[in-house]
Amino acid sequence: MLRTSHLRRQDGFIREILWVALVIAIVAVVVLDGMSIFTAHQAVTNDTKTAAREARTEYAQSLSLPSAKIAAVQYLSKSGLELVAFSSEKGAEGTVVFTVEAKADAETYLFKYLRYVPGLDSWVERMTQPTGSARSR
Repeated sequence: MLRTSHLRRQDGFIREILWVALVIAIVAVVVLDGMSIFTAHQAVTNDTKTAAREARTEYAQSLSLPSAKIAAVQYLSKSGLELVAFSSEKGAEGTVVFTVEAKADAETYLFKYLRYVPGLDSWVERMTQPTGSARSR
């Protein structure tokens, strides 16, 4: 009788350890997904500004709009971003102002599966593939 109660206590202890390990694993995945999404949003914000400045710098050196666009594309590709739109226009003082729009891609473990929940697909798309726009001045 004493032996079986001892085994039951061990089964309960192992079950509690498994539950704790499962909760820790889920929390770790949620934190990693959150960090990936946050990093993608930060990268698209910062790197579009820098790509617009790169385009402006290249245009100042070469006076060529295609060269300016190539400079922006090269900077974004090094950062792992995709160019969505590129435009240029004459500013108030005769200077050329460049607008760069880019898209990032956040690699997530579980967050991406939320798109299968009805009504969340467009929100998940916006969160995992953020876009950003910046103008050079």
